[in-house]
Amino acid sequence: MSGDSKIGPVGGVGRTGPLRRVAGEAVVSMRAPVQLRPAQENLPTAKLTRLAGSLAEQAPPVDVARVAALRTAIASGSYGVHPAIIAGAMLDFHGRGAE
Repeated sequence: MSGDSKIGPVGGVGRTGPLRRVAGEAVVSMRAPVQLRPAQENLPTAKLTRLAGSLAEQAPPVDVARVAALRTAIASGSYGVHPAIIAGAMLDFHGRGAE
């Protein structure tokens, strides 16, 4: 037995295809070579990751004028709550149940 047959496969790496000799040179695989992607293709992923992180750190947008108007209306008692309108908006948002 040769030394290789005693070791067995290592790390799940196996032959990718039958081997052949090319012009008396070293043994090469008949399978097409794997196309490597340049490092620049990962650049958009890194940029998007940084952008997502910076957006997550920011406070959500708030319409300060709308909040002030609602506070004033609630304080003065002129803000009306209409349960039917609220329920309809909730159903519209969630797709009106299983259709």
